[in-house]
Amino acid sequence: MKVIAALDNSLAARPVVATAGALAELLHSNVEALHVGENGSAVARSAAASAGLELHLRTGSTVERLVDEGSQADVAAMVIGARGTIAHPVGTTALEIAEALPKPLVVVPPEAQRPGVLHRILVPLEGTISTALAPMAVFELSEESELDVVVLHVHDEESIPAFSDQPQHETREWSREFLARYCPWGVRDVQLETRVGRRDEEIVRATEELGVDLIALGWTQELGPDRAPVVRAALERAHVPVLLVPVRPDSETAAAKEEAWRSWPLLPV
Repeated sequence: MKVIAALDNSLAARPVVATAGALAELLHSNVEALHVGENGSAVARSAAASAGLELHLRTGSTVERLVDEGSQADVAAMVIGARGTIAHPVGTTALEIAEALPKPLVVVPPEAQRPGVLHRILVPLEGTISTALAPMAVFELSEESELDVVVLHVHDEESIPAFSDQPQHETREWSREFLARYCPWGVRDVQLETRVGRRDEEIVRATEELGVDLIALGWTQELGPDRAPVVRAALERAHVPVLLVPVRPDSETAAAKEEAWRSWPLLPV
């Protein structure tokens, strides 16, 4: 398997190569450096060479070629730079690839803090089956490495659980049940962080305060108006790479389990 480092001909290429190398090490994969374009490749070639990689060149539509290359069976993930403008902070190329690529995609901001270091990963979970399906691979990786996984759940004011006269005990029980229900793969090893506020704001804030190196998000690859506000916030405002994992949940099963979770007052010990 391989991780594709999709390099453009800008200074954003170096953090992309570094992040791809760190991800490939976790996945026990190789890195392939790839550049699509006809307007020069000197910077991309230099970034690849600094990591001991040969730069593979392709021509044609950047989005189409990268989606095609990234969709191949031997590709574990793709890493791309977020190089945007004031109107499009992430960059239209990265967003179009994110919506079309059927594989995990890591989007690296040009000002990424500590690119190439993946020691602590933040996994925001909303408490829905659909968003809990994607991070399983992250938890599996944490069992084989020294990866530190922090699960973040943000309550809005209306969703804060009601506790009785034993809030300390019941909070621990709520946390245990949340992890068991929505990330059973890593229930013994992960740290659960809970906050109250707007999800998009608290995720960006937690990224800074907890010193994470990457945010991992499951999503349905829809970035239209009023869609994926958490994904947009992470891509536009976080200063760390963002791993986007496409999710295709069973809607009926997800709806049934979500309803059960919403009606759950408190499980017995």
